[in-house]
Amino acid sequence: MKPLKVVGFVCIGIVALILLLWWMLRLNQPSDQSLEQRFFKQRVDLERLVAMMDEDWQMSRIARDFTWRQNSAAWPRPESEWGISRKRWDDYRKIFTEAGFGLGTNRREKSSDVMVIAWSWGIVPSGISVSYLHCGPPRNGYTHTEPPCVEKMDSGVGMHEHSTSYDYRYKKITENWYIYEESN
Repeated sequence: MKPLKVVGFVCIGIVALILLLWWMLRLNQPSDQSLEQRFFKQRVDLERLVAMMDEDWQMSRIARDFTWRQNSAAWPRPESEWGISRKRWDDYRKIFTEAGFGLGTNRREKSSDVMVIAWSWGIVPSGISVSYLHCGPPRNGYTHTEPPCVEKMDSGVGMHEHSTSYDYRYKKITENWYIYEESN
């Protein structure tokens, strides 16, 4: 067999393996039905996390192993620049662990909307995340930034701003709460 054919077969095999792994991992994505059931079982935890994020309005992301402030996503950084105290961060992490929301919370810059990440797959340039999205009341210069909160419909799909690869899907669960999927 010619070396070029061998290289071709190896490349095809690698691509097939990557596609198979992607397909298998994607199968673990929770269904909307299971997410709704989980929401009603854990609504108290979700509402507590949203209330905490509203108190910590200067934070944009809080995860188990890092924090981002509205004005800085730098990490690591000195504890004095975390944006919240170690005790407060431990309170978040306790809820994340007990409620199974290990991926943490997210809020875009100047947004009154808070996401509690329920599941994700992939890496920054290509992946999927599914969150519980709470559309908070606009106040103190913060407004709605997430499509479900802006569009105020029971469900929808679309592309973020002028993107051709960053899309979203959402479904309303109850007043001010959505299942929100983003992918790129």
